[in-house]
Amino acid sequence: MNNSEFVIECEHVSKTYDDGHLQVSVLEDLHFNVRRGQSISIVGASGSGKSTLLHLLGGLDTPSGGTIRLMGQDITQLNQKAVGQLRNQYLGFVYQFHHLLPEFSALENVMMPLLIGRMSKAQAEEQAKAILDKVGLSQRMAHRPSELSGGERQRAAIARAMVTHPACILADEPTGNLDRKNAGNVLDIMLDLQRELDTSLVVVTHDEELASRFDDVLTVKDGRLLLFSAD
Repeated sequence: MNNSEFVIECEHVSKTYDDGHLQVSVLEDLHFNVRRGQSISIVGASGSGKSTLLHLLGGLDTPSGGTIRLMGQDITQLNQKAVGQLRNQYLGFVYQFHHLLPEFSALENVMMPLLIGRMSKAQAEEQAKAILDKVGLSQRMAHRPSELSGGERQRAAIARAMVTHPACILADEPTGNLDRKNAGNVLDIMLDLQRELDTSLVVVTHDEELASRFDDVLTVKDGRLLLFSAD
């Protein structure tokens, strides 16, 4: 579908919100691309606009100006249904809180995106078991989220995001609710899977030490792109 080296492309992206009679600028004239297989961390102070940027990249919010292309398609020109279809096909999401469905087991939670995509139950179960094994949950597949530790729940959430082998994973503070040891373990798993599956990975984090482990670091301050540094 897209012969470009880029999974996501942003040109002149801006975002403003109406606050009564005032317009509040959150992001201003941002330019950057996400290459296939690239890992990027987005850092910045609370309120700098980094989470807003992630939502725009995922088609969860609409920019006030500029262009965002996902797999070559300008999502700012598509209707909500078409954006949703692209998002389901090419993106995976991980959040600070796992958002696993409490009434289902880890295996059933990870199978869900595949079943929604109309994969057979047998094939979905096989694929979900394989990815759960990769994140170290082969012995915990039958457990519900309440029976898992915080780190295990987040690993299950990562497995769910990656089970479809998306072109890009977007993660908003995926280690923010974990202690230092578990945060490091979860990041190890994400980066290992990202390299193994050759998917792109964009992670918002407040932890600059963890951020430094990515291919590139994007720093956002007051809605502006200040630094985009490669190793």
